[in-house]
Amino acid sequence: MALFGRRRLIPELQSGNYRIRQAGERQAMNAGIQGLAADIFKVALVRLDSALSAEGLASRLVLQVHDEVILEVPPDEESSASSVVLEAMRGAAALSVPLEINLSWGSTWADAKG
Repeated sequence: MALFGRRRLIPELQSGNYRIRQAGERQAMNAGIQGLAADIFKVALVRLDSALSAEGLASRLVLQVHDEVILEVPPDEESSASSVVLEAMRGAAALSVPLEINLSWGSTWADAKG
């Protein structure tokens, strides 16, 4: 069972068809890590949204794309928002390895990606 209790049934593992069973085996190998990553990211997004509100910031979540979060941040809140983002995202799960977070800024998403 996964860290957050996620379960994924994979009926393909019971197939008599070799190719379907192989596909099920690939799904089984990927499901644990991908599911855990998705769960951690969802927890982080909820924490971040709550933290931005709790701090009374005008900054807000705009979009999530795969493993990225795009926020709209007024220029005078960049420092405060950075602290809130780092704390909320890093503390999303207690793991034996640190959750690393990278921040970048820009007027557009393309600018921030550099």
